[in-house]
Formats: sequence, C-alpha cells, structure tokens
Amino acid sequence: MGDRIQRYIQKLKTSFGAGFVLGAIVGAILALITEKLGSFVVGVVLGVVLEQLILGTGAFITLWRSTHPIKTLFGTIASDEDVFIFFSSFYRDLSKPGEFRLLRADTSSKTPDKGMVGPVWVLGEGDATAISLVQGLLTLAGKKPTEIRLERSEKHLDRWGISSVCIGAHNPRTRVLLSKSASCSFIFDLNYSVISKRSEEVIDGNGDQLIKRGVFMSQSADSEPTDYGIVARISDPFHANNKTIFVIAGLGPAGTAGAAYFLSTNFQELSKLKGDFSMLIQVPSGYQSARKVEFDEVADYYGVPKEE
Repeated sequence: MGDRIQRYIQKLKTSFGAGFVLGAIVGAILALITEKLGSFVVGVVLGVVLEQLILGTGAFITLWRSTHPIKTLFGTIASDEDVFIFFSSFYRDLSKPGEFRLLRADTSSKTPDKGMVGPVWVLGEGDATAISLVQGLLTLAGKKPTEIRLERSEKHLDRWGISSVCIGAHNPRTRVLLSKSASCSFIFDLNYSVISKRSEEVIDGNGDQLIKRGVFMSQSADSEPTDYGIVARISDPFHANNKTIFVIAGLGPAGTAGAAYFLSTNFQELSKLKGDFSMLIQVPSGYQSARKVEFDEVADYYGVPKEE
C-alpha cells in the first residue's frame, strides 16, 4: 500500500510540475498583456488546473474504451494487435468446366443461363455476409483494416493460441473446436444437417437407429425454410493463453449469416455474459429475422444410424 501511495504522489509531482511550467508560460503571456503581476499567478493556477483536466479526460477516455461493450465481448480479439477471420471456401476443378459451371439466379430471364466457368475458389453467400458483419464489429472495436486477417482455415489447421473468429459449420477449425471444447453446448450432426446438444440423451430406437433431439431446416410451401445457427465464445482449448475464439455457424447460408447478424445487433447485451457461452439462433425468414431460441422449445426427434 505504501509503495502505491508513493507512486501516486510521484505522479502528482510530475503532473503538477508540467502544469506549473504550462501555467508559468500562460501567466507570463497574461502578465505581458495586462501588465499586472496578479495575471501571472492566475496563469499558473490555470495551467495546473488545465493539466489536471487533460490528464483526467485522458484517463476517462482510456477507461471508457477498455470497458466498451464490444471490447468486453470480444476479449483478446479486441485487445490483440492482430485478429484472424477463418473461413472455408469451396474448390472447383477448372479442368472439368462442364461439371462445375456457375449459374446466375436470374428468374426473370426466359432463356436458361448456360453458366460461366468462374473462379477456382467459391465462397458461400451466407459466409460472405457473415464475414462482412464481423468485419464491421471489429472496426467498431477499434481494429484497423491492417489488423484484420482473412485466412482460409485449411492453411492454418495447426495454428492455435491466436484470437480469431471462425465462420461456417463446414469450416475445419469449427469442426475441431466443437469436438474439443466442452464449453460449447452444441454440435453439428448428420453431415451438418442437424444441430444437437452435446449433452442430449440418446434413445435406443427400433432396428438400426438411435433417436436424438435436434433442430434442422424445415421447408414450407409458401415461405423460406427456417434455418438455425449458433454463436459461441470459446477460450482456446489448445493453448494456455486462453485467447478468445468466436464460432459463427449455421445449417444453411441464412443460419450462418443470421448468427452473425444476431451478434452484430445484440453485442451490448451479450457483453454482459461472463466466460464462455453458446446459444442457438433461429432464422425463420432471411438472416435479418435472426433471434435467440431455447433448444428445448424448438428441438424435434431425428434418427441416427447406430453404426455412427
């Protein structure tokens, strides 16, 4: 305690010393203008007060920045010099252009689109939307464009101990994280067509199937399918430095984009959560309809082959 008091007193001495010098300059100018000695004293006092105001304002700004909800939510993602957004794009073998043509979704055209060869690497629409929303959040957290690195997961599967955001269920890093981190309540099942709970009870069904509960995309005749996604904050399970990792993933494009949209529009509320967390997001009609739901309220039964 004594050392802390001494450091504080020393800081005050340094501060008042700088303020006195500033005040002496201001006082000298005032004394020359008014030709009164009292103006010099007033200038010294103003200098000391101004110095304290500047220091106090700087300390307040520093405190506000460190406790801003987006910084609290993102943890080391906001505080580290670099942050990684990991995604997984689809590869197309351009030696077989007839089998891998891209078609435009132009329903107004009377003639079918013959398609185009397009690029080797293709990013899904939901993943692209999610990346854009996450970049906006990172900018709000004070990250510069040069500090945000977009990388394909496949190139960095052995790289851990870094702050990152993983986009998409088919992302290899997402798969590894959900299999290794018990702090995330959810898993993707049946080739990423179902979201189930890690702790969900398995019922021995008839024949060669096991019965579990989960959520899956449901199609109705006159509306978009209801999609689902997850938002999870996980401490790095492979490194002791506990870097913050976010997983944003869905069953379909709307699920992934909706999970990112929910995060970007509810970060103030989510910043109040302590430690790791995970939540289920329902997307009933386009990604902007995303909302948090409880698993038990929307889960239904599905069968899993016993050989799995």
